[in-house]
Amino acid sequence: MPQLIFVRPMTPLRFAMIVFLAASVQAQPADAPPSPAVLREWIDHGCVSSGKQIGIDYRAAVERAIRGEPTGLADLFRYTLIGGMDGAAGEAHSSILFGFLQRWGDRRFAHVLREQKLSVRKAVMDTIAAPDGSRLKFPLTYASVPR
Repeated sequence: MPQLIFVRPMTPLRFAMIVFLAASVQAQPADAPPSPAVLREWIDHGCVSSGKQIGIDYRAAVERAIRGEPTGLADLFRYTLIGGMDGAAGEAHSSILFGFLQRWGDRRFAHVLREQKLSVRKAVMDTIAAPDGSRLKFPLTYASVPR
């Protein structure tokens, strides 16, 4: 059965957030992982509010992942499957996931990802905002989900 996808209209605030995220990503060298401060700036209010509805403290999960705690990254992975992934929140979450892939590196990121259920792994890999060439740079992460 086909899934229905609901897209909210583009408001000036959402447009500004997308422009801000794109400018933040473009301001760094392509291979440089985002700093903790940048990851915090990328957190969207929609991620925080929908996270609360499903029992995930989104800001705390980002902070734990910044500190290198696998539970923080695992919560962000879980959010991908059950959180609000439309509009600016979806764009922000996608960028945050890729930022953590860059920060954690392929081996550590893939290790945490492989501990998740297949449905979570698929959702993460379908959501992550990865530029061209990422499959070669992060082979273990991409191998986490059968294609």
